[in-house]
Amino acid sequence: MSHKPSILSMRSAVFGIIVILTAFTNASLAEQDNREPIALDDAGRAFILREMQQYVSGLQQALTALSKDDLKGVATAVRPLGMQGMANAPPTLMSAVPDGFRQIGMPIHMAFDKIADSAEKGATKNEILSMLGMAMSRCVACHATYRIEPK
Repeated sequence: MSHKPSILSMRSAVFGIIVILTAFTNASLAEQDNREPIALDDAGRAFILREMQQYVSGLQQALTALSKDDLKGVATAVRPLGMQGMANAPPTLMSAVPDGFRQIGMPIHMAFDKIADSAEKGATKNEILSMLGMAMSRCVACHATYRIEPK
């Protein structure tokens, strides 16, 4: 028996992503923002912001591929979000961010590698959706805890 996620569950996942992104870009929240600031130089800040944009794009591509039963497309979408994404990190970045940020961030790269590996090995939609949800919980935790600021 196949366990196909409903269109409603896929739409709910996409809607959740949109709500999260909207909440963190709302200018009125900036006045009440109690998250821990991380002041980064231009290179570090640009890298982190670009990485977050890549996460959103990769997640959108993975969900679209998953909705079409395209496991190769899922792997292709999330593989760049894995550890290979850290290859171009500025050398000073890791020493500039707090331990807690690293403890949230590095495992998310490993999670995306695991999702890509699982998709390549033929994981089910539900397994991939579950792994995507777990990975996104790290995104939510990081956005709830930290904010990136210019140095």
